[in-house]
Amino acid sequence: LLGFSPNAGLVPPTDTPEKKELLVLVEMGRTFYLQGLSRADSAAWYSDIQASAGGRGNALRDQQLSRADIPIIVDSCIAFITQYGLRHEGIYRKNGAKSRIKVLMEEFRRDARNVKLRISDNFIEDVTDVLKRFFRELEDPIFTLELHPQWKEAAGTS
Repeated sequence: LLGFSPNAGLVPPTDTPEKKELLVLVEMGRTFYLQGLSRADSAAWYSDIQASAGGRGNALRDQQLSRADIPIIVDSCIAFITQYGLRHEGIYRKNGAKSRIKVLMEEFRRDARNVKLRISDNFIEDVTDVLKRFFRELEDPIFTLELHPQWKEAAGTS
């Protein structure tokens, strides 16, 4: 359930035959109905799923993933950069505005699935900085210590 978007909903008790709250989760054509023993159970589940759906942590396991199992923040940023930034010289060297980067990072952490990057609203440099910051702040490194010698060997191959 942790891969669900936070667009889950609670159906009020008056709308269910058992007169209990029902938690309805809809994602990628699937619908799950959860019913707790009490309103407190349903509310707690709803709250936990809402919190888990946002990629609030800095570990890969905490991120919302795309259908290809790639963190949505990475997928979105690369798609935006590929579409609008490939002709910009030094796109990964130029810095964006710290205030805009902070806001964009917070939006991705709150609910990555609902962040829409648009050329009219976002600057290339801000998006490249968000991508760099995401990788820099990851708790678990992409290139693990166990594989470091193999990466060095691969880098030396012409």
